[in-house]
Amino acid sequence: MIGTEVRGALAGGPTSTTLHAGPRGSAARRGVIVSAVVATLVLGVVVVSAFAGRSSGSDPLDIGSARPDGTRALAEILRDRGVAVTASEVLPARPLPGEPRRTLVVLQPGRLDRDTLTGLLSQVWQGFDVVLVGAGDAVLGALDVGVDTADDPSPPAGGGPHCALPEATVAGSTTLGGGLSYTRVPLDRPRDMTVTLCYGDPPSAARLAVLTPDVAAVPGGGQSGRLVLLGSGGFLTNDELGQGGDAALALGLLARHSRLSWITPVAGSADSVGRQGLLTLLPPGVRLACVQVLVLLVLLALWRGRRLGPPVAEPLPVVVRAAETVEGRGRLYAAAQARDHAADTLRAGARVRLAERGGLPVRSGPAGSAGGPDPVALVASVAERTGRSPSEIGSLLYGSGMPPQSHPGPGPAGRAADRLRTRDLPPGPAWPPAPTGRRGRRGGRPGKQDAELIALAQALDDLDRQVGGR
Repeated sequence: MIGTEVRGALAGGPTSTTLHAGPRGSAARRGVIVSAVVATLVLGVVVVSAFAGRSSGSDPLDIGSARPDGTRALAEILRDRGVAVTASEVLPARPLPGEPRRTLVVLQPGRLDRDTLTGLLSQVWQGFDVVLVGAGDAVLGALDVGVDTADDPSPPAGGGPHCALPEATVAGSTTLGGGLSYTRVPLDRPRDMTVTLCYGDPPSAARLAVLTPDVAAVPGGGQSGRLVLLGSGGFLTNDELGQGGDAALALGLLARHSRLSWITPVAGSADSVGRQGLLTLLPPGVRLACVQVLVLLVLLALWRGRRLGPPVAEPLPVVVRAAETVEGRGRLYAAAQARDHAADTLRAGARVRLAERGGLPVRSGPAGSAGGPDPVALVASVAERTGRSPSEIGSLLYGSGMPPQSHPGPGPAGRAADRLRTRDLPPGPAWPPAPTGRRGRRGGRPGKQDAELIALAQALDDLDRQVGGR
């Protein structure tokens, strides 16, 4: 905060007023209020989103959950049919030779890395069934089995199988819908797995894809396993399992072996194939709220920014005497110990006043610098009107910073005329006198420097009075 004392005739006597360089109190209060409102809105959106997206205590398709999105009913039916159902967050160890076959149901396979997915595919060739629920492009790219997600939206749920898969033919119409759809893609090698697409609009868009290794390629000639791709697991839930042929299709796909492992991998690691960034993991409501807050801030900036414009000159609220302005400026110079700058300012003002009285033009300086009259013409004019030595006038008006002459110096005749004109005047010492004594850290003792500055001001004032005839 910068304070400047202004004394005026207010209420019959002198008063003091502090002018603040910062924002006014009302503007600061408005800024605080607006910031508090915006912060409250953001905090409210975050809290609401946290409560709205809070976990209900069980994940979707959890075999131990009796909620509508759980799969406990399917697990109980499978157990009644003699299938041992277990839940886990990690994949079981690689099967040993001769180990009984089993079915692996993997939810969110995008959390697995490429090596783990390749290991699952190798178990299919060993006779195990692997069911991947919601396998996306990253998972299919890692498996490289000639199936990819379909670009065209699939027909609504409720249609027939449209394929010759025995399990689908027995189930008939199901509620298998939503999620992803699959289609065949050409391979640069002969296919070693038979692809069967069911439900939807095969082969362009199917919600169920069953890949079976060729019997001739199965090691040992045993029973081959299957890789089942489900675009959505909604028909497996408690809410939809009893509708249409959902239960028959689920049992046909999952009850082929006596053991079933229901695997829900933990959050994806750094090398998972379906790893997503932070922005994609945020709920849609949070992203929408951030966009709304950004739009609000832009509108607020435009509303406040429209009041900005070029500076407008306004009259001072009080009358300030010139003597007080000079005194205040002098105090600033004194506080900064800018004696050299103060001396330059005194000389510059004296040069302008003397040029105006002598009728000399004042030149404009380059950008960023002050102008002034021609030094040679000014010194000659003042010396002629006062009868003092040009060297004394030059030292007094310019000190050691006398600008170079803009034209060659006087010739022999001119120098002779100058000596003749000043022959009766005593030689003037260079101004200011060279400081004597031990110099301080800033170039001299403060008392001596102040005395020299005062002497310079008095000398310039005397010269101004002499030229003006006062």
